[in-house]
Amino acid sequence: MKRHSLFFLLIISLFLTACNNDEPDEEVVAETPPKEEVKKEPAKQDLPGKLKDISLEVSEENLKELKPGTMVDDLTYEKDIEDIGFNTPELEPELKNKLPDELDQLAQGTDDLETIKKALISLLASPHYKQVIEKADAYEPYFEEPYLPDPEKTEGPEETKAAEKAIILLDASSSMLQQSGGRVKMDIAKDAVKSFAKTIGQSAEVSLVVYGHQGSDSDSDKEVSCSGIEEVFPMGKYSKENFNGAVDSFESKGWTPLAGTIEKAAEMTAGDEGNITIYIVSDGAETCDGDPVQASKELVVNNANHSVNIIGFDVDSKAEDQLKAVAEAGNGKYFKAEDPEELKNTIQYEWLPSTLDLAFAFTMAPDGWDMVEEYKVAEKYPLELWTIGRKEAHRIIDAAAIMAENDWITDEQYSELRDWGFERSEAMKELHYSMSKANREKADAKSKEIRQRVDEWVAKMKELKKERGDTW
Repeated sequence: MKRHSLFFLLIISLFLTACNNDEPDEEVVAETPPKEEVKKEPAKQDLPGKLKDISLEVSEENLKELKPGTMVDDLTYEKDIEDIGFNTPELEPELKNKLPDELDQLAQGTDDLETIKKALISLLASPHYKQVIEKADAYEPYFEEPYLPDPEKTEGPEETKAAEKAIILLDASSSMLQQSGGRVKMDIAKDAVKSFAKTIGQSAEVSLVVYGHQGSDSDSDKEVSCSGIEEVFPMGKYSKENFNGAVDSFESKGWTPLAGTIEKAAEMTAGDEGNITIYIVSDGAETCDGDPVQASKELVVNNANHSVNIIGFDVDSKAEDQLKAVAEAGNGKYFKAEDPEELKNTIQYEWLPSTLDLAFAFTMAPDGWDMVEEYKVAEKYPLELWTIGRKEAHRIIDAAAIMAENDWITDEQYSELRDWGFERSEAMKELHYSMSKANREKADAKSKEIRQRVDEWVAKMKELKKERGDTW
């Protein structure tokens, strides 16, 4: 009986244990199946509306109005116009890294080809079209102005012989650093002297003496500046290259040793009884304690064939009084020039040009080499426009290739975008040709106008020589 009871208790115990094992030790939270990730579709943008103001036509007007591409708006002008020769430009690394994300968004926003074209322009258009086109359109040709003196404009009834030698004394004191007519007076005077020497040098030996170009206008440099008188182009046959080089070799700096400079000219002409004319271009009076009136008087006292002519350029009344007295003492004349135009017009001969002068007058008009050099200037900015346009076109072509590689556009769309990129580059080239031609025509017209003035001057001088019986 006792064994039966133990067996019964064992059965009960096993049953209870089995029941307990069926229940969890702790509360189990029912697992929820993971939610399926839903890919958000990008909101459709009104791309055609946003891009409606972008024109795909390549013209001056449209390019000037074109806004910089948002991905290249920090591109510098210098980098954009950097010559690439015949090489194919490549995307900058930074742009290459950022561009795919923008193109992905573009492809998800539209599959319309015209919209894609405009969007690529909005991303990649050069920021410098307006600047380079305005520079190209502002081109004005520059040629050295011919010196065409008119004897009928000179004062006084006397006729004088053509100079056998001419000495030009050019003031380079610090006052010549001032402005006149928007330009530095020294630069204006240099241009005038270059033109003057080119003409007078056809029949006379020429010398250029400069003063005031050494030291400074401070008291401590007065002695250095006042003694710094230099013949930068020695008396001799005129050479355009050498003479212009001499003119460009100095700058305005110091004091005004006018008397000392006239004394220098007297030393240079001592013993020479030929017809020698001194031409002084100055904007001020003596500042080195000399007596320029006495110096001028002594220069001509023993030789009536020597004379001192002065052009007072933008001078005050006190300086003008002194310069007039210097010219009078030197058997010469004083000419007043208040601005650059008057300076050009008042550097006049008192003698008719020789037959030799007239024979060589054609050299005062632009020649073939002058035109070649000017054409380079005329074509500079149109060529930069083409460079900018080529680079932009290749950015577009590279962008289309990225879209095709990622299957964001079809092969057919890629072909059309690539062809459009090349067509845009070709259109930029044609625009460059057109603008270059327009600028070359400006240069041609200016050259023709100068040559016409020279021809008219030659005809007038020949007529005057005939009237006066001057056969030389």
